[in-house]
Amino acid sequence: MIMPTQTLKTKKQKVIFHMDGDAFFVGVEVAKNPKLKGLPVVTGEEKGIVTALSYEAKALGVTRGLPVFQLKKLFPKVIILPGDYRSYARYSQKMFDIVRRYADDVEEYSIDECFAELTGLDKPLKMSYRQIAERIQQEIMEELAITVSIGIAPTKVLAKVASKWKKPNGLTVITKDSIPEFLKNTPIGKIWGIGRQTTAFLHKKGIHTAQDLVDKDVEW
Repeated sequence: MIMPTQTLKTKKQKVIFHMDGDAFFVGVEVAKNPKLKGLPVVTGEEKGIVTALSYEAKALGVTRGLPVFQLKKLFPKVIILPGDYRSYARYSQKMFDIVRRYADDVEEYSIDECFAELTGLDKPLKMSYRQIAERIQQEIMEELAITVSIGIAPTKVLAKVASKWKKPNGLTVITKDSIPEFLKNTPIGKIWGIGRQTTAFLHKKGIHTAQDLVDKDVEW
């Protein structure tokens, strides 16, 4: 859950890193075949539904979960590929290995997401936390030819908010002082762990942003 601003102030500030692959499955396909770069591409042919899509496909209006037979009718120019899950797993491990060059405490959250504890690593690495993230992004791009978006913040939830703030290839740092601004501008449904039904319930209660929820007391 999101920690109230006053609680964050009284505890030692942690520095949590969250990395999220950009259209990861499609990104791997483009890395394998650079001729696909800049084209509307989706994966999921073997499942009969769109499982991942490039930003170019998304711009056309393609959505995840769209049946392939409908995709072919509605978007005939979109390139449809079967999923190559062995390659995705291989790229995933290489991506996480790069993060481990800089941090020992790495939590693999999904095939294209991980958290890492960076607290205090700026001194031994002789880099700011932002510079550490920039180096990780750079090495992933140079070695794997894929992009990732990174968020850095005092908590895991805020780090996840930050990693999705700018995509693709984004890097967002949420500091103690900037927390209220981010919470005020983050719809409640964008918070990790809050799904559609809970979002609808909270809207009925007048909770529309993350800050609205933080402002409520614990009893509420």
